[in-house]
Amino acid sequence: MTPLVSVIMSTYNRENLLKDAFESVLHQNFKNFEFIIIDDNSQDNTLDFLKNYNDKRLKIYKNKHNSGCTFNYHNAQNLAEGEYIAHIDDDDIWLYDKLQKQIDFMENNKNIALSGSFIETFGENARPSWVFDTDKDKISFLMNFYNPICHSSIIYRKSFMLKKGINYDINKQCSQDYDFYKQIIEAFGQISNLPEILVKYRMHKKRITDIKETQNIQIYNAENTKTGLLKRFLNEYEIKKIKELMTGFPFNSYNTDNVLSAIEIAGTKYIEKFNISHNIIQEVKNDIQKGLYKF
Repeated sequence: MTPLVSVIMSTYNRENLLKDAFESVLHQNFKNFEFIIIDDNSQDNTLDFLKNYNDKRLKIYKNKHNSGCTFNYHNAQNLAEGEYIAHIDDDDIWLYDKLQKQIDFMENNKNIALSGSFIETFGENARPSWVFDTDKDKISFLMNFYNPICHSSIIYRKSFMLKKGINYDINKQCSQDYDFYKQIIEAFGQISNLPEILVKYRMHKKRITDIKETQNIQIYNAENTKTGLLKRFLNEYEIKKIKELMTGFPFNSYNTDNVLSAIEIAGTKYIEKFNISHNIIQEVKNDIQKGLYKF
């Protein structure tokens, strides 16, 4: 029987962290899924750990060479048989009813191409969650300035990605999830978040985001993604001005008045281009004044 959902994971040298993520998938109360795991030529006991499990839903692959997680996400999507594809990082944890609740949501909202959920952060150097918006129009606007979706929380329609020719860009070593959402938005796909915590997001020093060697790549790719999105409704001068005003947004200290000015300028152009309600822009400005976007 063809599974309804394909869960995809890339893993590399995670024998000490993998168990929690792995078992949180296998123990979902929703059972009709395949679990595609690509081991990126681990040099520890990661592959041995995976092979100790006897579950027909498991499809384990090992790369001959270390190819990077984006390459693996791209291949996993091509291997997936399910109508829905859900992603989990190899160090995070799903709540037991995560899949069921998201499938119910997607089945009842056929206009949504991808959905995430709220998250709870834990571990060393933990910071507050950066995910608290649910409205598809608000998320699409915010995506121009930062990534408001947690990668380990997403589920998406494979049929939409095939129709629009969307997959993870193997040239993006870091910030590949942000670029993936950009592709969806550019194809006029809609993205939403469920307003409840369905994922525990682990913070630790070995995350790609926090490794010094990849931080600059992460920042560079994220900036390119922002620029690509902003080009849809702003000229080069306006983009430069917006980025100057929003220096530090949202993960560092920033000048609130400058950011409010940037949102007003960009928001006015965005409304003209995409014909959305001004209420969306006002909600973002209200949230900024409340300090919600300081992580």
